[in-house]
Amino acid sequence: MVEAPTARQPAPADAPPSLLFIMRSALRQPAGRVVLRVPVTVPHRRRVARALLQEGALAAGGVVLEGPDEDLLLIGAEATRAERMRGLLDRMLGTTATLVLSLERDAEALLAYAGSAPGLSLTRGAGSAPTLAGLDAWLRALPLAGVLRRQIGMGFTPADGRARPAFLRLVVDRGALSGRLGPLGTDADVLEHGCRVLAGRLLQAIGDPAQGRALIGPNLPGPLHLAVPPAPSVGRAASGPGGGGMLVATLGLEAAAHPDRLLALRVGLAAQGWSLEIEGIGAAALRLLKPEMLPADWLRLTWSPALATPQAMDALARVDPARLILAGVEDEAALAWGLRIGLRLMEGRAAEAASVPLRPPTPMGLAGTVARPHPALLPRPAA
Repeated sequence: MVEAPTARQPAPADAPPSLLFIMRSALRQPAGRVVLRVPVTVPHRRRVARALLQEGALAAGGVVLEGPDEDLLLIGAEATRAERMRGLLDRMLGTTATLVLSLERDAEALLAYAGSAPGLSLTRGAGSAPTLAGLDAWLRALPLAGVLRRQIGMGFTPADGRARPAFLRLVVDRGALSGRLGPLGTDADVLEHGCRVLAGRLLQAIGDPAQGRALIGPNLPGPLHLAVPPAPSVGRAASGPGGGGMLVATLGLEAAAHPDRLLALRVGLAAQGWSLEIEGIGAAALRLLKPEMLPADWLRLTWSPALATPQAMDALARVDPARLILAGVEDEAALAWGLRIGLRLMEGRAAEAASVPLRPPTPMGLAGTVARPHPALLPRPAA
């Protein structure tokens, strides 16, 4: 019996080369070559853009692919022709978002983009930056070390007016984060959201000994101040670096709008070994509240010359100076004012410049402190 002939099944097609593979191949000969990127657009314009890119590839060289966020790419095109093509695309699509990146100058950003997940976009010289849809995933994956700022707080001794490192503040650097966010970094609400998410991640990271040591560094000069959300969920201070009340939860001034809630929060934090700090207190705030009544261990003042006005000085005179921290001490005027009213804790370049070396270094000391005393700023003895 003869079997009926059957149609031969076609062999499965090979998977198309990945974007990362194509990008790496193009980067082997980057001289004079670029990547042309067209952002996501409506379907009929997308078809026009793809057709123009395919024609452009015949003239300028390169390969047309889709990016991780459905944008269109021409990879490896000749630079001069790609620039002319960009102008044509922008006129046809009614946009100015078409981007040309150099395979020579932007190699790092292009490789990061080609290996990224959906939700990431590309900006010139900025590496991978998020789209709004992918913002939270991007924030969860962003390395903390690249967007944190370490601020050493200085403790001043009344005897000579000089200072030694007294505490460490870890904060999200808004400028660094704005740069990483690319175009989204200009949106104040997006930036504020990013700072809150990263502050929460920092709070969790400090609870892990390995991550905490990496973020803090080899020496902790005293308590560690961390920004926390208005209703923080924190572990016991003993689980953090140093333990024994070495952690200070920092809240914004808006927390003072609900004194009863703030008091309950302070009690809860104290039960876990944390202190509480309210920051953002400037001259304007001192006119509206009674700082001595705020249920907080520390009040962080924001320096401005207006703090020296009689009204602000009267408000501060009712507060124990040991509860006050002066931030923004960047010049001699701020330092001199803080010393004159007897402040013990200050932050800023001028405060650090008034330090003396630690002799000998203690286990809690900060290595490498440079002695740059400012004798002219020391309190003058009474005549």
